[in-house]
Amino acid sequence: MKHFFIETLRRYGPVSKETEQELLPYVRHCFKKKGALLTRKGQINDRLYVMEKGITRFYYYRGDKEITSWFCTENMTSFTSSSFFAHLPSDEYQEVLEDSSIYYISKKSLSKLYKTNLELSNIGRKIVEEYCLAFEERIASLHARSAKAKYMALIADFPELLQRVSLGHIASYLGVSPETLSRIRKKV
Repeated sequence: MKHFFIETLRRYGPVSKETEQELLPYVRHCFKKKGALLTRKGQINDRLYVMEKGITRFYYYRGDKEITSWFCTENMTSFTSSSFFAHLPSDEYQEVLEDSSIYYISKKSLSKLYKTNLELSNIGRKIVEEYCLAFEERIASLHARSAKAKYMALIADFPELLQRVSLGHIASYLGVSPETLSRIRKKV
């Protein structure tokens, strides 16, 4: 139901009935199976996704090792920033970790709507602000927190990840080895 997309946007600001009617024709829905890729490295993907059900992870390769950079769960928005903002090929993959129900809209459609709709323009700005704050927190966490502190923050912010995501992906996200993650989990 496309109204899920609208309700998610309402977390960022008001959406009038007029705006809703203007926006809904551009919103698309898809079901993706576990293991599908929403974005591949080198692909330009200019979509803003809203997760209704399921989980995705963003990752890239350093040599032959996968490095998980982010997870997106229910009620979260996600996009590949290089593609979305600059129309450049992505440096990351976005993989579906569970069968997922996902809504999306293209950057082209959003840009068109932003020109004539102040409500949507403000919501878009707030989504980007949230993204920037989360990105800043993520960078600070990787550089300033101990492995244990990063793990504690992860379970405080996303407690469901431990039941839904492999420990290998979580260790990669935290920037620690699986063995280090195992030791941390035994102490907590």
